[in-house]
Amino acid sequence: MHIDPQQISLATKTHGSIYRNSYVSTINIDILYGDELEKIGAGKVYEVRMDRIGNDDECSPFDVFDGHSSDLGHLYEELFADDELISAVEDELLDYNNIVLIKSIVLNPEYRGQGLGGILALAIAEWFGDRDVVALKPWPMNADDPENSAGDWELPSLTETEQNTIAKKLRKSYQNAGFKPLFKGSSHLFLTHFRHPTATELIEETSVGFK
Repeated sequence: MHIDPQQISLATKTHGSIYRNSYVSTINIDILYGDELEKIGAGKVYEVRMDRIGNDDECSPFDVFDGHSSDLGHLYEELFADDELISAVEDELLDYNNIVLIKSIVLNPEYRGQGLGGILALAIAEWFGDRDVVALKPWPMNADDPENSAGDWELPSLTETEQNTIAKKLRKSYQNAGFKPLFKGSSHLFLTHFRHPTATELIEETSVGFK
């Protein structure tokens, strides 16, 4: 089913602390479509409050990231060494505030494959501050993904080759939205306060095909 991105809206479903002292919060997002606000997908985001970690001085960034989940643990490995930003990213992330990981964006099957990932990721990123770092890993979910343990989404069983093919398409969509690897070989893409299109601008460009 063709979809007009101008008719997409996002709504926060829950926003709650899931780690001691509110260092990390999870944000569940409903992806809605049209005047009837039909739910066509969902997203999940982890927000790491680096300001609270620094102010409390009770836990190191490594303790928080690695203690929370493998997703944040892997992100830590690409950003930090001994709790300091690695040299490859320190100039790019100068004066950053908090770190946001877009854990997942899932659409109902009939809305997939239309290059909406970049628009949705950018719209989510704009909910956060200009100095927050927003990261994501362009990798497709499949039927065996723990994220789908409740069977909420109809996901395909993908071979490794199929996953790699879809990952390349996702990476292209996210990079068109302004996300970029901060160093060669990075498995995550990042969006920082440096210049990038707004979600509205990206939607206007995409919507040309619907006129």
